Amino acid sequence: MAEIITIPVGALEVNCYIVWDADTLEGVIIDPGADAPEIEAAVKSEGVNVRCVINTHGHFDHVGADKAMKAAYGAPVAIHPNDAALMAEAHEHGIFFGVTTPQQSEPDILLEDGQVIEYGPLKLKVIHTPGHTRGGVCLYMEDGKVLFTGDTLFAGSVGRTDFEGGSMEDLMSSITGKLLPLGNDVRVLPGHGPESTIGEEREINPFLAGMKKVK
Repeated sequence: MAEIITIPVGALEVNCYIVWDADTLEGVIIDPGADAPEIEAAVKSEGVNVRCVINTHGHFDHVGADKAMKAAYGAPVAIHPNDAALMAEAHEHGIFFGVTTPQQSEPDILLEDGQVIEYGPLKLKVIHTPGHTRGGVCLYMEDGKVLFTGDTLFAGSVGRTDFEGGSMEDLMSSITGKLLPLGNDVRVLPGHGPESTIGEEREINPFLAGMKKVK
């Protein structure tokens, strides 16, 4: 059984997730955007063996503590290749928003659509969901029906598409074609804000109004 801790980090309150198997303590960190000491304290408290750092996309507020996590745990950093350039520019992009973000190292793992990240019983399927960025991904944990959506899908909203590489057409195609079919009972754990479910978003999300319902 997987355990999940949510830690809002940084000035933009990114949801950083620590996910691990309760029996083996094998785990990953998703989107460590900032506040490395707070993340490390939670990892230590739970005794998690961090095996990988996974980024849902390359924006500075989601990757800002990657380098610190790799230094602390020796864990490889993973991102989709289409967002590797964004990760490299995190420091400069942070300055634009008035946020100090450390320069990041190059990623160790380039994610592919359909890839399964597996550490012991913990399994996360990579779903490439371009739209917010070209290399945005969601991570689906079938055991427990949990979907980490990054900035693709939020409770009551969707990711913005006015940054370079954004496309509302691509975003909606990603959500309707890849996320909604996962089923209404799937938990949605987004990159910002409260959690939701696919079913709830199908009903109340104004961007998804009129979408065909599936059981």
